[in-house]
Amino acid sequence: MKGVAQEVIDLSYGTIEISQYGTKHSLNVAVSGGIAVWELARQWRASEV
Repeated sequence: MKGVAQEVIDLSYGTIEISQYGTKHSLNVAVSGGIAVWELARQWRASEV
């Protein structure tokens, strides 16, 4: 597997990297989106204190 082509990354407004420990496995879009939304919510709740 090669992942996302560099040309696509270059055309993006930004990228997010999800750290994975141990053996690297790819995450599907739904799982990746869930992790990103969870982290955004965690940071939003922390900023309200």
